[in-house]
Amino acid sequence: MSSKCPPRSICGGFFHLNVPDTKLNPATKILIWLGFAVSVQGFGFPLLALATAISALPLVALRDSGTLIMLRRARWLLLSLLLIYSYATPGNPVLPALGTFSPSLQGLQDGGLQAWRLALLLVTLALLLHACPRENLLSGIYTLLRPFRIMGLNPERVAVRLWLTLRYADQQPRKGIQAWWHELRSSTDTVPDAVTHVSLELPPFTWRDITALAVATLLIGLALW
Repeated sequence: MSSKCPPRSICGGFFHLNVPDTKLNPATKILIWLGFAVSVQGFGFPLLALATAISALPLVALRDSGTLIMLRRARWLLLSLLLIYSYATPGNPVLPALGTFSPSLQGLQDGGLQAWRLALLLVTLALLLHACPRENLLSGIYTLLRPFRIMGLNPERVAVRLWLTLRYADQQPRKGIQAWWHELRSSTDTVPDAVTHVSLELPPFTWRDITALAVATLLIGLALW
């Protein structure tokens, strides 16, 4: 890597950040998704239906099949959540003949809402991944972690480890999880050498980001109110 760092860049050893002018910072998109993930727990049926319809439209337009695959892989988690709520929540039995072995009506309703919320989070996560490709996602995470330097966190090291994790996930998807994890740990136990070079775009915060965060906060507040 050249000894001179280009303008609007952060350079250091194996880590290099370009800072171009873009419309919306990836960190803003991540913050909006995190705010939605927290607030969705307070959504009832009407808001869940509205949020699901709004979230599904872009995925239908993009003809995204990855989201359906993601939801299919999470089906057992969603079913387990429904069953746990059904049997752990007291209420009117759905099948009175079964007595205490019957799931409760209130549990089915609460479990269904919780499973719906989790599925909606997966759908909106798919939208975030569409809006933020891998490099943008990592730069957004790096931006959000920078204030934690005062607590001793090294955001560059975290970004490099995440990059290595995603690289191994892409290159060796058929390996067993234990073998994959062992290789990943052995590759990240030490700081990457000069051959490993990570370059991330680092967009600046602009008035668009401030406006987007303000509008998202207002909409979430109105929805919960």
